[in-house]
Amino acid sequence: MSRKELIIALSISLGIAIAILSLPDILEPIARKILLVLGIYWPLAIFIIGVVHGLKPDEHTWPITVSYGIMQKNIKGAIISTSVFAGALTLVWASLSALTGQLFTFFQNYNLDPIVDVIVGLTMIGVALIFIIRGKDKVVDKDSNPDYKLIWVHGIAAAFGGDFIVVLLLTIALSALISVNATFLIGLLFGVGSWIAQSMVVLLIYKGLVKGVKGNFQILARAGRLSLLFLGIFMIGLGVLNSLGS
Repeated sequence: MSRKELIIALSISLGIAIAILSLPDILEPIARKILLVLGIYWPLAIFIIGVVHGLKPDEHTWPITVSYGIMQKNIKGAIISTSVFAGALTLVWASLSALTGQLFTFFQNYNLDPIVDVIVGLTMIGVALIFIIRGKDKVVDKDSNPDYKLIWVHGIAAAFGGDFIVVLLLTIALSALISVNATFLIGLLFGVGSWIAQSMVVLLIYKGLVKGVKGNFQILARAGRLSLLFLGIFMIGLGVLNSLGS
């Protein structure tokens, strides 16, 4: 581990942690306003709400996908890793939005955020350690292949974060307007909007960091693994603090 890799990883982790802590939970009130304004154009409303979600830093948006993105060998890989993670989220949200009636009471009565934070943090640490250990066994170069299966599993775990309740609330709000068979579109459109927004953020950050390290992929990849590890520890701490405060 070089000093430069550690500095980049700490800078990324600290910046993301500050972003997560500094932004209050704005998605639900914004979602209500957008849905109220657009009304019958609910597909567009859900998509826009998803974009807002993707731009909002939390445990299942760009703060996570950036760490995975900067491990990749090029922009295409960064977008693919973001798509794998966000695609897992979208699949869960689309599936569960169709089951809102049965699940809403459970998610409404229990605060799952601290539990999800800890689970996501443990997942991030596990994935980061796997990447770090594997990285010691082979040279990281432009031909190395990222393990998208690990990113997919992480995405599935992260899908049950606090904003999942927003998907359920949106589904309930729209249940009188659309067919039961179409409720899956709510989670799907929400996920796709978030997916696109995260991809844009990852793309911008990736380009900036690549320019900063003058195209040295090895430094960026190792820094990405470390930042994922540091953020995992941060998420566990956040989950513990939230559980103590609830």
